[in-house]
Amino acid sequence: MVRSIKNSFAAVNRTPPEVPSLIPDYWEGSDRDEVSIKLTHVCRSWREVFVSRPSLWTRLDCKNVEKTKVYIERLKTSPFEIFLNGLASRDFRMEAFNLMTPHIGRSKSLSISNWPPPAPVIFFEILFRRFSCVVPLLEKLKINLKHESTPALSGRLFSAVLSSLRELDLTGILMPRSWKGLNNLTTFSLSDVPGRNILLTHLLNFSESSPRLRDVLLKYSIPGNSNAPPERIVSLPNLKKLKAIARTPNSVLLHHLSIPPGTLVVLEFTFRGARSPIPFHIPDTLDNLHNISHITTMNLCFGPERRAIQLNGPSGQLYIHGTWVREGARSRTGTTRLVRFLDRFDTSRCRRLGITRYRCPLPVILRSVYQLLYPMNNLRTLTLIESNSLPFILALDPDENSNEIVLCPKLEEIVLYIKPPFKFHVNELLRMAKKRASRDARLSAIMIVSAYKLAPSMELSGLRKHVSRVERMFDDVPPAWDTLPGNNPPEGNL
Repeated sequence: MVRSIKNSFAAVNRTPPEVPSLIPDYWEGSDRDEVSIKLTHVCRSWREVFVSRPSLWTRLDCKNVEKTKVYIERLKTSPFEIFLNGLASRDFRMEAFNLMTPHIGRSKSLSISNWPPPAPVIFFEILFRRFSCVVPLLEKLKINLKHESTPALSGRLFSAVLSSLRELDLTGILMPRSWKGLNNLTTFSLSDVPGRNILLTHLLNFSESSPRLRDVLLKYSIPGNSNAPPERIVSLPNLKKLKAIARTPNSVLLHHLSIPPGTLVVLEFTFRGARSPIPFHIPDTLDNLHNISHITTMNLCFGPERRAIQLNGPSGQLYIHGTWVREGARSRTGTTRLVRFLDRFDTSRCRRLGITRYRCPLPVILRSVYQLLYPMNNLRTLTLIESNSLPFILALDPDENSNEIVLCPKLEEIVLYIKPPFKFHVNELLRMAKKRASRDARLSAIMIVSAYKLAPSMELSGLRKHVSRVERMFDDVPPAWDTLPGNNPPEGNL
């Protein structure tokens, strides 16, 4: 008693009990349970504070029978989270799971992961029987199943009532066809479902039942062909981000979705290699892709480690990453394909254009560069990073292009990042700047950035007569292609 009274005069115990009870809210990671238990062993008053707070004991993993029993007592009537990790299946206890099942109706989150075959077949049969009741508070559902057959969730799961569900993450397993009324679902992720095991109509029906979807990820889970009528279009008015990852260029699903303004669309195609037998073709653009009404910034990357297109506009973004833009022996095919793809977009308002590692020989790409720049009447900044700058310089010279007109008449700034084996074409650049100045299309600035040992030694005084500002910098590290001025790169690594 004396020790207890003495302890009550400690400064930390003179604070209101509500204050220390808030400390666990700022913890992250999987050690929250361990730390919460340690807090109850500090002293009697702390034990009373933390044991009486039900929100600390809402994480049930069914690894220990006594722990599960104590947690159920302490959480009282509060909603709780269920985490069943099969990777450590020796720690899982069916007895603890049985203690939890009478309270399943109060679960707000269910996560099942790392159950290698054949364990999922047996466990899921038991799980589906236990979760056949209505769970009105369930907000998050994550299931990671590794099985060759790619089964579908049972329609009896949760009695097909998921009015509170906000996040659904499925790996290796399909959502049931009978789920309806997912009015509050905002985040959906589907991974590792082969295209032969999923029907397009299945995805479309699911999208129609989830009108509030904001973030969608489809990873290796896109049907290879369409079984839906061409006129069927599903509208997702609240969509903010759609990311699709596939092994081959595939736009089957996008042909049936109406993408609203403000949406970031990311298409990533992963091939086995540059010599893969998979046919290389750019996915068709869509009449219902309304998120790019017009383009203000365009980045094109032709590097060996990353080949991508990024189109930015005031109403959204389109990002396509894949090895379908090829160079080398068949460079003409890749360049022509790229220009044909961009012709389907309105680039007349594009103000910034970035090109990274454009290595094609001059006779191959000169016409393609001309076709690329021709509609860009409002282009202000052209940035070439480790690219062959000569075709762009010649295309911008009114006397060099086929029609003898001034391409990009509002162009103000050219930025060149030069690195071997690329050359600095000072004579051609001077001739182009002189011709543009005589045609009332004077350049405001030219910036030349190169490695120290390979810095251009030519005198730039002649160039300064026709350009308002000429700068020369020394830098070994060029900027990342997707962080050029005016761009907002997609979140996360692709």
